[in-house]
Amino acid sequence: MRLPDFIRANVDPVLDEWERFAKACPNTKDLDQRSLRDHARGILFAIADDVECAHSPDQRDAKSKGLAPAASAETEAQLHGLARFAEGFDVNQSVAGFRALRASVLRLSVDALALPSVTADDSTRINEAIDQALAESLARFVDMKERRNRLFEALLSSSPDLNYVLETSGAIIYANKAFSEIFQKPPAELVGNDFRSLCRPFVRDIERQLKGVVATSKTHRGEMYTKLDGGEERVYEYLLVPVFNPASVCEAVAGSARDITERKASEERIRRSANHDFLTGLPNRSLFRERLDHEIKHSTRTGLPLGLMFIDLDLFKDVNDRLGHAAGDQMLQEVARRISNCVRDTDTVARLGGDEFTVILTDVTLPDHIETIAAEILDELRRPFELAAGEATISCSIGITVYPGDATTPDELVRNADEAMYASKNAGRNGYQFFTVAMRGFGSAVN
Repeated sequence: MRLPDFIRANVDPVLDEWERFAKACPNTKDLDQRSLRDHARGILFAIADDVECAHSPDQRDAKSKGLAPAASAETEAQLHGLARFAEGFDVNQSVAGFRALRASVLRLSVDALALPSVTADDSTRINEAIDQALAESLARFVDMKERRNRLFEALLSSSPDLNYVLETSGAIIYANKAFSEIFQKPPAELVGNDFRSLCRPFVRDIERQLKGVVATSKTHRGEMYTKLDGGEERVYEYLLVPVFNPASVCEAVAGSARDITERKASEERIRRSANHDFLTGLPNRSLFRERLDHEIKHSTRTGLPLGLMFIDLDLFKDVNDRLGHAAGDQMLQEVARRISNCVRDTDTVARLGGDEFTVILTDVTLPDHIETIAAEILDELRRPFELAAGEATISCSIGITVYPGDATTPDELVRNADEAMYASKNAGRNGYQFFTVAMRGFGSAVN
């Protein structure tokens, strides 16, 4: 019996032997028998047919080097290479599979089945055929891998996101076009650069973050702020993702960074619209109450009093009626600016609505500090306003209360300041009044 006849008669024992080898490969642990054997049966029959064909010495030499002319149709070996690529095999594992196939055929033919008439020429021919099948399989495998690399490179290079791969030491293995544009170096020149040094001006603890990803095998998410050549500031959200080898050890770090400048600006606009007055930009009623709660707790911790002022504009309605609402809006904006200029950055000026403003004065260390600020605000708001529609003059009435002397809760403080403001108006306007118990019920509380 010649070897081709032996192969056809003993395909299943050969495949059983080959399957035992295949199961030892890491990528095959989840594959069923059909997937394990994939195109091996067809490869064996193709090899048997090939050994029986007459070939010239030149043809046989070409086959032993895997250089036989391409087949008119896709071969079983090529389909095998495609399947192994899809299953995640590497080149070494694919080569090892063909070596195992060769060993299975020759060992079973000589040893296990004690085949008496295996000729030397048949053994040589089987080797030549397997070499050609291996070459076809690997050629398809490599073609698919190179194609995938081209596709992924096109995908990553065209992405507006910054994509990169790093050694665990921080050296750059890969950087796409967007990454290179930010750091003003061609992608090829970035390879080998220290990622940590590049990013350190924008992310202070980047070295600790990279080490943490490698040590914990957990993804890190963060934000970095960069300034472009023209001075424009951009915000990026970035990821550092561990890449594991077959032993589940972090062997590299992949990353991406996305420009979120517009998103952050939108979030800030939403936040400001929820907490700030749209006309003056000052804190609105909601943020004022939040700040008041916070400052009362701060005052309790420090032992330093805080002062709360309610400011209501006198004769503002006359300005609206005479010069129009646009002039009134312009005046409110200027009033906000003048009041803010009278206080410290640590104090809070808010607009509650209409022509009502409040001021929270924190850490009052001198008894006359509040009166000094109140007098300054009165002087500032008495000065004429140069508006687009003409000149206008107003004054204001101020009510003042002090924590903890007058009250211990935010609601009580608000009510006290409101009543003191009404007392100031009834006293002739253009002045200020400190709250006293006698003022209870004098004015309507501000909610």
